[in-house]
Amino acid sequence: MITRLPKWIWFGGVVLAFSAGIINSIAFMSFAQQAATHMTGIFTHLSMHIAQGDSAATMVSLFTLLSFFAGALLSGVIIMDAQLKMGRRYGVALMLECLLLLASTFAFNEKSIWGQYLACMAAGLQNAMVSTYSGTIVRTTHMTGVLTDLGALAGQWLRGVRVQGLKVKILGGILLAFFWGGFTGVMLYSRIGYFAMLVPSAITGLSAIGYLWLRTHQK
Repeated sequence: MITRLPKWIWFGGVVLAFSAGIINSIAFMSFAQQAATHMTGIFTHLSMHIAQGDSAATMVSLFTLLSFFAGALLSGVIIMDAQLKMGRRYGVALMLECLLLLASTFAFNEKSIWGQYLACMAAGLQNAMVSTYSGTIVRTTHMTGVLTDLGALAGQWLRGVRVQGLKVKILGGILLAFFWGGFTGVMLYSRIGYFAMLVPSAITGLSAIGYLWLRTHQK
């Protein structure tokens, strides 16, 4: 049972969920018109395109999935563990995500599909990096699991079962942050187009610097 949540985990989860919400809304509004932060729909697109015999669309869906997988793979290489713990190389992973999003910005501006692939790679890296804390699954790039957990907890509460208030706060905070990220992404895109992707790039870059500072000063 979680009784106390370190501020860096709480703050990091909310900030990264907000960033992911921006990324995903921009990806949906782009010429690619596909999700970047979750892959369930992309898998469905892949099966549909194969069944329809659309080879061009099949390749786009396939490379989108592979890009997300490659990002998760990079996280595993850099961090080497799924359990959140101070001292691990999150700063390196966040800075790499920052650079991937920066590259995605310029690729999108050139109307290159690599904008989509690089955004997916960044999302896969982030999703694998922020995985679990004290047995609680923490996801910041898609909300299916968050809604599932909140629904299950609500059901337990209705039956008189005591639920962890802190767990509800974690999940609720991430859900709201992702929502506001999506809203913000739309507002930014309507004003500055694909340069809106520079905002999540800056967020992850500053998060990397903040984490490295915190890790140094906690030694």
